[in-house]
Amino acid sequence: MKGRKIFWGIFFILAAVIVVISKLGMMPDIGVFTILATAFMVWLFVEGIRHVNFFEILFSAAFLCIIYDEPLGIEALTPWTVLAAAFLGSIGLSMLFRGKRKNHFEVDVNWDNKKGNSDSQQCSGEHVHCENNFGSAIRYINSDNFQNAHLENNFGSMTIYFDNAMIQENSAYVEVENNFGEIILYIPKEWRVENHLEHTFGTINEYGSPLGSSNATLYIRGEANFGHIDIYYV
Repeated sequence: MKGRKIFWGIFFILAAVIVVISKLGMMPDIGVFTILATAFMVWLFVEGIRHVNFFEILFSAAFLCIIYDEPLGIEALTPWTVLAAAFLGSIGLSMLFRGKRKNHFEVDVNWDNKKGNSDSQQCSGEHVHCENNFGSAIRYINSDNFQNAHLENNFGSMTIYFDNAMIQENSAYVEVENNFGEIILYIPKEWRVENHLEHTFGTINEYGSPLGSSNATLYIRGEANFGHIDIYYV
């Protein structure tokens, strides 16, 4: 998160400099938008490789193809063909190499099988795995010793309630992956929360703020790709 803030700070400073220089005629005949868009897409491509995020990798490459379609001679493929290819390729690669992605928390977890197909379901255990594809799902985490959760939503809506979960140790971890949809988290406001969520063409929203009155800390990490993650403190 800190690295992203530094990048965006430098990015907008350079943008201001480029705009001024371009008006003084001190730059080659390249549009300011093209330069800034190229810099952003290259950064996004590198970030995608670093995090093994195929949506970031393929969509940044697709937009670079669109920006430079004339020099590359691929006008017939832009924009919709390359975007469709990036979209389908991202889904396919994410499915094939799901197990190759880095575990952000580096913990050894045997996930409880709590996938299920019902819209609403009670989930219990120390380790919880909730997955939703092309639908709507509501999950209630009921645990006297909650430690880890892996939440994955693809092209749907997933709502997770943690208000009946208890953290016995000093910390617990939640890994979130949201692709083309929404994940809504309801978290006890008494917990301390460290939010390390990231987004690509999506949003991360927090409503309210944690009080941090308990000794338990919840670490949240993951990403929203073309969707949003909402966190409510209750």
